Amino acid sequence: MQLDIPGITDVLSLIGSHDTRARRSINFTPSENVLSPLARVPFVSDLYARYFFDYFRTSFVSGLDAGRVQMEILEPILRQMARAEYVDVRPMSGMNCATIAIAGLCRSGQTMLTVPVEGGGHTSTAAIADRLGVRTLPVPMRDTHFVDVERLDRLLAAERPALVYFDQSSLLFPADPRTIREVIDRRSPRTVLYVDSSHTNGLILAGALPSPLDRGAHAFGGSTHKTLPGPHKGFVATNDPELRDRIASIAYHFVSQHHLAAAVSLAITLIEMRDCGGKEYASRVLENAQRFARGLSDRGIPVVRTEQGFTRCHQVWVLPPPGTDAAALSRRLYGQGLLVNLFPDLPGVSRPVFRMSMAEMTRWGGTEREVDDLVDIFAELLSAGRDDLRAEVADVKSRLAKPRYCYDYDQLAAMGVDSGLLSLFQRIEQNA
Repeated sequence: MQLDIPGITDVLSLIGSHDTRARRSINFTPSENVLSPLARVPFVSDLYARYFFDYFRTSFVSGLDAGRVQMEILEPILRQMARAEYVDVRPMSGMNCATIAIAGLCRSGQTMLTVPVEGGGHTSTAAIADRLGVRTLPVPMRDTHFVDVERLDRLLAAERPALVYFDQSSLLFPADPRTIREVIDRRSPRTVLYVDSSHTNGLILAGALPSPLDRGAHAFGGSTHKTLPGPHKGFVATNDPELRDRIASIAYHFVSQHHLAAAVSLAITLIEMRDCGGKEYASRVLENAQRFARGLSDRGIPVVRTEQGFTRCHQVWVLPPPGTDAAALSRRLYGQGLLVNLFPDLPGVSRPVFRMSMAEMTRWGGTEREVDDLVDIFAELLSAGRDDLRAEVADVKSRLAKPRYCYDYDQLAAMGVDSGLLSLFQRIEQNA
């Protein structure tokens, strides 16, 4: 049967349409961020097509030069920022990282505790464990957002699980691993505590939140493209050589091409976080999230909060007005250039809710002024006020014209960067 499949012009047209919309939109999706122009360079260089096996130096030689970036720069700077003795950067994504961590730290037939979906846990964690032959039980939660320590005490004493895999993809208040570790040490000392910090890695590595290792986790890691504005990649960090070896033995077989260009891009991202204001970026994310939540609430827009406040991370949960068609409202916001993450429900919220993040708008340079303007815009749109604020959105977006907290052309030129790479960087920067 002959199919009328679109051709290359259709593909290019859709790419152009996407980029046009991206340039005039503001994205509030918690699982997304934006690469710096320099961190995009590896993806259009030759190394994008190359393998790097440091174990087989005589077999795969095409990536050896670029592979030095991983061994001599990425791994040392990640160890420093994660406050870890050992890191593994072979995971290709958050889910791939989760699979490696679970397989490495919990054998088939053993038991693992994980955060239930109704407590903010990832929807796929239990399914991955099941396919690996791992039995899962939910971490007991209190008031939706917090661990029920007394019930966890009893559960650990009764089950003695091999692993507590603490992951929250929908969260407002990052858990303190210290509390969980104290219960583990008391009731099940052989249990490993792993923290999947995919959503907060940018805040952790920049120092705005403590390293889970300093708070009792045996290991932590996850994806690198949420609050950490890096490529789609993953990592595991630990101070325990036995856990390092267990993770490495699984990663060796679960990952072959671990995407060298992404590893180099991640190295660039971490250098820029260190040298171009990463601490300010992370602090600003937290400030912007709290200011946005408080501003909407003051304007009468329902925002999820607890006795602890609105949020202590990048996420803010905003409720559409009662009786509103949330899907239609989400499409209307999309038409205005506001990209939001609509969920049918979230922990403690039994109706549609927008799970929003201040990380990407902060990465574009958003400050109090932009947050206050966005509060005004959302308050109008969510309260059935004015229904066309595209001009106001465009005004805010014009002030968020290029990624911040990263190197620019003049800085790289002053460093004497190769003219060919500098030219490539400039073209990418101009189209950011």
